[in-house]
Amino acid sequence: MPVIRRRKSECLDLLMIIVIPCYKEPDVIQTVRSLFQCERGDFKVEIILLVNSYRIDSDEVIEINRQSYREISGFASENNTGSFFLTPVWIENLPGHQTGAGLPRKLGMDEAIRHFHGDKSGILVSLDADCLVEKNYLTEIYRNFKQYDLNSATIAFHHPVEHLDEADPLRRVTVQYEMYMHYYRSALEYCGYPYPYFTVGSAFAVTAETYVKVGGMGKQQSGEDFYFLQKVFPLGKTKFIDTTCVYPAARTSDRVPFGTGPALQKMLNENTTVKMTYQFEAFKSLKMLFDNLDSFFKQPAEIVETFTLNLPEYLSLFLLEDQFTGKIVEINRHTATLPNFRKRFFNYFNAFKIIKYLNFVHPEYLAFEDVGAQIKLFFQR
Repeated sequence: MPVIRRRKSECLDLLMIIVIPCYKEPDVIQTVRSLFQCERGDFKVEIILLVNSYRIDSDEVIEINRQSYREISGFASENNTGSFFLTPVWIENLPGHQTGAGLPRKLGMDEAIRHFHGDKSGILVSLDADCLVEKNYLTEIYRNFKQYDLNSATIAFHHPVEHLDEADPLRRVTVQYEMYMHYYRSALEYCGYPYPYFTVGSAFAVTAETYVKVGGMGKQQSGEDFYFLQKVFPLGKTKFIDTTCVYPAARTSDRVPFGTGPALQKMLNENTTVKMTYQFEAFKSLKMLFDNLDSFFKQPAEIVETFTLNLPEYLSLFLLEDQFTGKIVEINRHTATLPNFRKRFFNYFNAFKIIKYLNFVHPEYLAFEDVGAQIKLFFQR
């Protein structure tokens, strides 16, 4: 990767690195300025900004990227200090079949690990090139990691749409989708899932030690943040930081198959400003299962199977198809304590399994419903 290398002496005592993939972002300088306007603590900060393009990209995209690189390089020359500096990176001709942020985010984070020079406590922050941040963004991330001895954190976010007319379809679908994101996280927490955290690429941070321990970021075309964080959360010491905020741009996208941008595009294409989502009933059923998890510990298969047959039919059918009883027997075979049993259970019944369950149930057994109505049911529980 053609990185602009810094002398080792400049990277010593580096305590935080923000990694920003940048693809076809003519206004990325706004994100950079937002970071440079943040309150600064007594710790050294680097921003690694990767301007990237792919073999399949047009001359127009490549020129936008080159202009962005020239602009941020000039900004860095004028504004970098010994304790707060921007490192622009220019990468072209990435493999054409990987056109999402996954590969550039991985390249940037891998490079950041090298810049920490073995300091396991260094804080690695993920941000996107269309974001603004609160003034206290850097100091609050740093404070939380040090005060709570964190392995990882997710950060509050909000897609600003208040400047748009209330009738603007983009404003309406963005509000609906953000409601869905909060509903889904809250529903996970309600049903007893131990890792009910947001998985937003522009709003999380991990220590260098944690990044290395889980094998680093993957190269998925999309959802790299989700896959990576599912490896991180089981390590524990995760916190939701709500004393600062990230502001990703509210905009559509067809670059990746899922995420906020594609979801907004899909809603607009379908001419609907109402987000349809999983029924709260499905989470209530899942809570019945998770609430009784401890009763499966060191129990024979017959006990487990009898319990699952008394769950709502759609959940029983899902568990039968997933060979749930056999999985519990296997987990019991390899665990000696209840805490280890719980941990192994949620390694099996993880976030991927929950999504598989929800998609099994909807719409075959439960219809998708208006997210606003489901939020009301959640608060009426």
